[in-house]
Amino acid sequence: MSVQPRSTVFLCLVLFCAAFSGCQRSPEAREARFLKRGQALVSQKDYARALLEFRNAANAMPKDAEPYYQMGLAYIETGDGPSALRAFQRAVALNPKHAGAQLNMAKFMTASRDENMVQEAVNRLHSVFGDSPENPEAINTLAIAEWELGKPEAASRRLEEALQKFPTNLQSSVTLARMKLAAKDPDGAEAVLRKAAADAPQSSLVELALGELYVSLRQQAKAETEFKKAVQLDPKNGAALRNLGALQYEAKRMDEAEQTFKQLAALPEKPYKPLHAIFLYQIGKRDAALAEFEALVKAAPTDREARTRLVTAQIGMNRIADAETLLAAVLKNNPKDADALLQRGELRLRAGKTDDAEKDLKTVIHFNQDSAAAHFMLARTYQAKGMLSNQQEELQQVLRLNPGMLQARWALAMSFLGINQSKAALDIMDQAPEVQKTESRWILGRNWTLLAMGSTQDVKPSIDRVLAQGRVPEAVFQNAVFRLLQKDYAGARASLDELVQRGITDVNVTDLLMQTYVAQKDSAKGLERLKELAAAQPKSPGLQWTLGQWYLRNGKMPDARKAFENAKAADARFTAADLSLADLDLREGQNGPAKQKLGTVISANPKNVGARMLMARAEGESGNHAAEIESYRAILSLEPSNLIALNNLAYGLAANSPDEALKFAQQAAEKAPDEPGIQDTLGWIYYRKGLYSVAVRYLKTSVEKGPNPRRQFHLGMSYLKMGDQAAGQKLVREALQKDPNLAKTEQGW
Repeated sequence: MSVQPRSTVFLCLVLFCAAFSGCQRSPEAREARFLKRGQALVSQKDYARALLEFRNAANAMPKDAEPYYQMGLAYIETGDGPSALRAFQRAVALNPKHAGAQLNMAKFMTASRDENMVQEAVNRLHSVFGDSPENPEAINTLAIAEWELGKPEAASRRLEEALQKFPTNLQSSVTLARMKLAAKDPDGAEAVLRKAAADAPQSSLVELALGELYVSLRQQAKAETEFKKAVQLDPKNGAALRNLGALQYEAKRMDEAEQTFKQLAALPEKPYKPLHAIFLYQIGKRDAALAEFEALVKAAPTDREARTRLVTAQIGMNRIADAETLLAAVLKNNPKDADALLQRGELRLRAGKTDDAEKDLKTVIHFNQDSAAAHFMLARTYQAKGMLSNQQEELQQVLRLNPGMLQARWALAMSFLGINQSKAALDIMDQAPEVQKTESRWILGRNWTLLAMGSTQDVKPSIDRVLAQGRVPEAVFQNAVFRLLQKDYAGARASLDELVQRGITDVNVTDLLMQTYVAQKDSAKGLERLKELAAAQPKSPGLQWTLGQWYLRNGKMPDARKAFENAKAADARFTAADLSLADLDLREGQNGPAKQKLGTVISANPKNVGARMLMARAEGESGNHAAEIESYRAILSLEPSNLIALNNLAYGLAANSPDEALKFAQQAAEKAPDEPGIQDTLGWIYYRKGLYSVAVRYLKTSVEKGPNPRRQFHLGMSYLKMGDQAAGQKLVREALQKDPNLAKTEQGW
């Protein structure tokens, strides 16, 4: 047996022990190594790789809070707040005394602005740091919490005392300045920040805060100077770059803005990545924007936010097929992808496929009941289907999940206005979070409810307040409505003229403009004005169509037809012109041409309810009652709550199928119990059933609520059937004197 030299054996033993000790390195040591690597990567802003290291640390020591705390900090840097919060919650669960995790939890709670959550944040901070913390970050968070709890003096005093102890604590200076600005002390805010800048001349944070202060004071030039200083001090200051780009965009210096947003998008933080593409999209460079959106998806195939932006851009560019193909591929791979289902639901809604859209959105809600976006989209779907109560129920659900979703609040209020429930609409707007009540959207929405209620005393100051912030078109239009109600016709026209000069000539504007002339009994002058606008914009189908509508109201049929034809010439796909031309044909007794036009529209879009309503009328006037009934059935398959279709179908069925007719009439009566036409239909049904006393009850109500010769004739015939000759003959005679044709048109009676 050979013997190795002692030195060789010793060396092998050393190497073996070293290798063995490496394999058996303690979990604490492995955790420390992973944490150190992760923190080094964070300093390099390589957050994705840093998070991997922190997860390895957590795997090494699953019961230690520190890896989760570090994950939370990294997630904050990436802009992923929800993931950061979950990480801090995990850290606190593992170690309730972890000061950093508790502090960050308190920051999230304070940002919620929920009073109970804010108070909980205060309690957490006191439990960890005591009543008088020496930690500047804890002091700052406590001050913000006190401010949110309605203690502004205590909050300011706490920060001022903190700055005496820690004069270079920039975050405390920034927070104090913001509080002074909120307290309407801009000079005090500026003084605090100027002192901080003097104490820390190399701080981009203070320059950023100064820039934001000047933006709020509408001192754009000063703001831009400060943002540029911040970027010079720290070229990777994303907030400063974003604000600088916004100012350049606002000043219409697009080349400069584009370079700024390009620099911003090159930063490693995820929220900044798409901003250059979004900028390009907004300024009309949509092909270039789309290419960037596609590149972002290719770089991060699992990033749902990136994919959602890409699909949104495709939809905006009318590349619907591309969007559908992308979503189909995603859903084939994962049928439960809620984001893809939500977007496909939106696409289907846009295409009029309301049943398919409803199915997709209900699937999203099945997987995520708390998706406010899905409930809101479902509300829009129900609105398209004419299901008002379902729409309102979904909107209320949205506001339960997200009280701050002003778009949903506005939609719910407008739905109540649409059914003359102004008080309910006002209550909805008044229940908005206080922070929203300074926003233009909220102010204008509430104003509409007040105008509908006839309560105008508070409207004018709020309109002026919105107009002072910028000539928002809706505020200008609302001012016109207000002035019209005040019979200030010249003032109303001045506001509408402003909109017209800005190229805003939609139906609402032109209709209101005409109403100002009608109110002064000068329709002819209004028509001339509308004619001038239409002549100036011959390619505007909406404007040509509006002119035709007003010609029609004034009995100028040939002029109306010419205007509708001009609308069709401006846009061959403008179906409103087709329907108006078909309506004119029916008025002139040309049922054949009308049905031909309507057939074309319905073939292109079988769900066009307006076209089907006119087709039902055309069939009825041509004596084809079976086709008329089928048309109304088709409408109700699309809109089960369509009141006119319910009533007219019931009336048409009464002669031969009174029992079936009664079901539709009762549905209509539930929706509009005071409508005289529906009462007349119910009377006709009971008349056909031979229940003349019941028929008289409904017909009498119909005549009382909306008297006309036809309804008087119906009531009179019912009295005759009951044997009341005197009352019956009197009513029939009076009705025939007013309309001799009733003897022919009402033969069924």
